[in-house]
Amino acid sequence: MAASTAVTWEDAPRDAPPADRTAQIASLTGLRGVSALMVVLIHVSVLTRYPWVGIPDYGPVSLFVLSGFLLSRPWARWALRLGERPSVRTFAFRRIVRIFPAYLVVLVAVCAVYPPARPDGPGQWLRAATLTWIYRAGDFRAAFQQTWSLGTELSWYVALPVLGGLGALAARRTDPRRGYWLLVALLSTSLPVSVAWRWYVDTADLGRFFTYSYWLPGYLVCFAVGALVALTVEGRRAGAVTPVRLTRLAADPWAVVVLALAVALLGTSALGGANGFSTPITLDEHLVRAGCATGVAALLLLGAVLGPRTTPLNRALASRWLQAVGRWSYGVFLWHLPLITVLDRDVSFQQGPAGLAWRLVLTLALAVPLGAATYAWVERPTLDWSRRFLDRGSTSTPSTASQPSSPNPAPVRSDAPAE
Repeated sequence: MAASTAVTWEDAPRDAPPADRTAQIASLTGLRGVSALMVVLIHVSVLTRYPWVGIPDYGPVSLFVLSGFLLSRPWARWALRLGERPSVRTFAFRRIVRIFPAYLVVLVAVCAVYPPARPDGPGQWLRAATLTWIYRAGDFRAAFQQTWSLGTELSWYVALPVLGGLGALAARRTDPRRGYWLLVALLSTSLPVSVAWRWYVDTADLGRFFTYSYWLPGYLVCFAVGALVALTVEGRRAGAVTPVRLTRLAADPWAVVVLALAVALLGTSALGGANGFSTPITLDEHLVRAGCATGVAALLLLGAVLGPRTTPLNRALASRWLQAVGRWSYGVFLWHLPLITVLDRDVSFQQGPAGLAWRLVLTLALAVPLGAATYAWVERPTLDWSRRFLDRGSTSTPSTASQPSSPNPAPVRSDAPAE
C-alpha cells in the first residue's frame, strides 16, 4: 500500500462551491480509509484459513491511482491553461515532508522493540531509512514488507515532474482540446510499459528476487489511470471534453458500486490466481488481478470526483468514521504489519472465523490509535511547519493553506498520507 498522498483543500475544484469542495475532499479521504482497511484485512486473512477474504492488490493499487490523480492534477491544469506551472521545488519538499518524518519515527520505534526488524549494518540502515531497499535484490525486510509501496511511490515522485512537465509542454503548443487528447495518448502508453515490464520480470525469472516485481514500471499504469481521471476532470472544466457517459455513470446511485463489485469478483476468481502470498501466480493471473484492482480503484475514484455527494457511495465514503481512518491511514499503514508480526509471534489465535475476527479486531484496536497518535504528534505538526516554511519563502500569491477552510474543518484537514 502507498499511503503518502494527503487530500487537502487545494485538491478540490477551486471554482466549485465550498460545500461541494468539502464533500469531494471527504469522499477522497474516505477512499483512503477503505484502502487502509483493505490492506489490514488482506495481511490478517493470509495468516488464517481464509486468505480469500479481501481484494488482492486493491490496497496499494488504489492508493497509486489516488496518488496519480491528486499529484498530476496541477500538471493537468497547467497543460490545459487553467493554472500556473507547478513548482518542482515545492512539490519535492512537500513529498519528502509527507513521507519521511512519520516513517522514520515508526522505523526507529519498531526496531527498538523488535530486533528482527533491525537492519544489519550502516548500508542496510541507509537503504531502510531512504526507502531504497526495494532496489536491491532480495527478500522483504521483516515487519516492514509493506513499505515496498513507499519506495515505488518515491519513484513516481521523481518521474512525475519529468513526465508531467514534458507532456504539459507538448499540450500547451496546441489548443486545449487537442492538448487533452495528446495527453490521453501519452498516458495510454503506460499500459504497454507495465505489461512489458511484468513480462520481462517473468521471462527473466527476476520474480524470485521479489523486489523487481514492485518497481515503478510495473505499476506505472496505476498512476496513469489516476492521472487520466484528473486530466478528464480538468478537461471538462477547460471545455476540452464533455464526459457525458462517465458523468451519468457516476451520477447513478448504484452503477459504480455494482460495476466495482463485479470487477472485484473477477479479480478474486480463479482467473486471478491462488489466494495468499505463498503460492506463486502466473503472469496472466497477475495481469488479471492487477487489472481488476486498478479497475475497481478507477471506478470508485470516478464516483467520488464526478458523482454528486448524494449518492450512496459518496455518503458512505464521507462518513465520519471512514474519514477518520482516512486521515490516520498513513500511521495505520506503517504500524499494522509490525503489529501483526508481533501478535502472530506472541498470541495464540484459534482457528476458524472467530480467530480471523479476533486477529482483525486486535490489530485494528492497536493500529488505529497508533495511527491517530502518529497523525496528531508527527504528521500534522510537520505538515503545518512545512506550510509555514513555504509561505515564508513565497513572494507571489498567498498559498492555498491560507485560504478559508470549509465550515466543517475535519474533512478539509485530512492531511493523512495516501499511499
